[in-house]
Amino acid sequence: MEVLERYAGQTGPCAICAKTITIPGNLEGTPGHANTRVATSRGSDGTSGVSLGTLLGILGGSVACLSVIFLVTVLIFRVAIPAANQLQIDRMNESSQSKIGRITKALNAYHDLHGTYPPAYFTDENGQPTHSWRVMILPQLNRNDLYTQYNFDEPWNDPSNIAVTMQMPDVYRSPADKSTNVNTTRFAAVVGKRTVFPFEKAISRSQILDDARTVMVIVEVHGIGFDWTDPTQNYDVDSPQGTLLIDNDIKSQMLTNSTLTGNVGMLNEDTHNIDAITPVTLLQEMATRSGSEDIGFEIDMLEQR
Repeated sequence: MEVLERYAGQTGPCAICAKTITIPGNLEGTPGHANTRVATSRGSDGTSGVSLGTLLGILGGSVACLSVIFLVTVLIFRVAIPAANQLQIDRMNESSQSKIGRITKALNAYHDLHGTYPPAYFTDENGQPTHSWRVMILPQLNRNDLYTQYNFDEPWNDPSNIAVTMQMPDVYRSPADKSTNVNTTRFAAVVGKRTVFPFEKAISRSQILDDARTVMVIVEVHGIGFDWTDPTQNYDVDSPQGTLLIDNDIKSQMLTNSTLTGNVGMLNEDTHNIDAITPVTLLQEMATRSGSEDIGFEIDMLEQR
């Protein structure tokens, strides 16, 4: 390989093998190199130059380096970043399901104490919703301090209850909610005439005929959230908005409260992340308390996903 004479004696990476080499200098007359000389090419003006083979070697090494950089960049955008995003989503789903499990456990503890589950909301003498089930289970969530502060003689949005509203327990905070609102939740009860929460009515376990592991009671919704003490905010499967539409992108900020993240809690305190392709008919059957639907196998399959 031919090199410029001015590079003699310099050290650097070989353009072909990438190993560190030193260009010999003044080889003629050097012991052991009496018959060795550096091959150079000269132009018509007598100056030394680099041979075509050397240039091709240098260009080849540059192209190889650029190719490696390109491949690494592609891997980052196609593999590493999506994998990191999925890992974050999985962790958020796990956190949501953990909180949903604590909520359903508190609901069962409330039943053990009072003989019924709390209604979706309590009403005044005019039938207007006054207090949410979320407030009623505060003692079962080890937040008796908030429960005793709450004024049950006044509705949830009375000034006397604002202080409690602004102290929402962390269990009601959705991991996907990045808003600055300290009092908003995305966890809703599944309400409807055939559910465990038939609006203002309270029911007991004796009125639930379906297997507890097939009865869905708590869901996580998308959207901006709502005040956790607001008794009117639940997931009504009997309403036109209660379409049981699922979008598993828990980080989405563009979907409304009528869309589910897929994180749900069952009456037996199991939790699932239900896939968006789950048939709506199955979700409707899961929402009922006494439909006698044979969906045990389908529920078992949720655990396998």
